[in-house]
Order: sequence, then C-alpha cells, then structure tokens
Amino acid sequence: MMKQLWTEKYRPKTIKDYVFRDEAQKKQVQAWVNDKAIPHLLFSGAPGTGKTTLAKVLLNVLEVDEYDILEINASRENSVDTIRDKITGFVQTMPFGDFKVVLLDEADYISPNGQAALRGVMEMYHTSCRFILTCNYPQRIIPALHSRCQGFHIEKLDVQEFTARLATICIDEGVEIDLETLDTYVQATYPDLRKSINLVQ
Repeated sequence: MMKQLWTEKYRPKTIKDYVFRDEAQKKQVQAWVNDKAIPHLLFSGAPGTGKTTLAKVLLNVLEVDEYDILEINASRENSVDTIRDKITGFVQTMPFGDFKVVLLDEADYISPNGQAALRGVMEMYHTSCRFILTCNYPQRIIPALHSRCQGFHIEKLDVQEFTARLATICIDEGVEIDLETLDTYVQATYPDLRKSINLVQ
C-alpha cells in the first residue's frame, strides 16, 4: 500500500479545521456556506498558504457533487485551447446539483489572451457555473477577471500557528521531534506549510 501523503491526510475538510488569519475572513466564508452559494472567487496568497485547501473546504462543506467539479492546474495546462475546450465541454452540460464549479489553480500562469477567453466563458455560463481561481500573483490577473470575482487574499499563518500545526501532525504520527529540529524545518520552509509537511514526512 502506498503511504498516504500527510499533506492530503491533514488537509482541513471543514471550516472549523481550517486556520484563518482573522475572524473577518472566517465570517465571510461562513456566510457563503449559510447562503449555500458562492460568487466567483479569486484566492491569492503565497504558495502553501492554503488557497486550494480553502477552495476544497468550501466545496466539501457546500456538498458540491464531485461530478460538478472540474479542477485544472493552470501551471501545467495553460494553453488557451486546452482551457477553453476543457472548461466549455464541462460547463455546457447540466449540473447534478445547484451549480458546477471550475477550480482553476495557479490562474496567474494563464496568458492575458487565455484569461480574456476565460472571462467570456464565465459570462456565458454565470447562471450554472462558479469559478474559483487561485493565484500567487494577483497583479498577473487581468482587470476584467478581478471585476468578476470576489477577491480574497490569504495571508500567511503566523510562525507560532505554523509551528503548532507541524508539531500536531508529528504528534499524531507518533514522530518524536525535538523543538530545535522542528524549528530548523520551520525556518527552512515558512510560510509554505505544504513544503514543510512534505519535508517532515
């Protein structure tokens, strides 16, 4: 059996498990859940700070059918055609639930032309489909997409919170690690929690 990646095993599944930087952000996410709907979203922040995780928490808590979710990593697939064909093919069919969701990771890798094409698709299917875009550099996203999405900047965790998260995982996994070693890992990887967890594993 292949060993499960700790980054997946400990990926938060609920709003309660997710570490928000402040109450305002937590309230905002809770409001979407209460409404049982989300606007188009643009999550920005440094790598490993929890953008994709937050998107997945939302989809999980909103109980979006897995067949209603299309996930594309734009750093690997960023040609205009791939994106347009894949997304258009997906959004043209009726959703199983209330709406379909396209989760576009690292959307800042898509060329401005590609982003413009994406905007067209967002407009055409806005009644049945929501887009969640994540990016490391919001300034690389064209204004037309910014204006269609609700921006949500995810700040990096503070160091204490980061270290605590790592320590908890070590304890859960029965890994004995002294504070100095833990500190070395934190210094080497902060604020990228994903990298830190992979390193410790």
